[in-house]
Amino acid sequence: MAIPAQAEKPDISWGGELFAENCSECHMVPHDDEWFKARADAGNMADLDSLRTMVQGCANNFNLPWFDEEVDAVTAWMNQEYYGFD
Repeated sequence: MAIPAQAEKPDISWGGELFAENCSECHMVPHDDEWFKARADAGNMADLDSLRTMVQGCANNFNLPWFDEEVDAVTAWMNQEYYGFD
């Protein structure tokens, strides 16, 4: 029986690039650091799974041809920059 391969850690810098190219036009105006923090503090984003679900939903809504690796990279970048979930 083969042992499943370990999932690689998301590439956070790539996630930042993807965010800048595909998300920042909507999410940085007027969404700034304070907006993201307030959203996390208000419980609108409860954990890393809910953040990933939101990123996947945006990718789907805007017909981005992202695989799990892109969604995971953007999620990891947003978590590092704004949310700080464990």
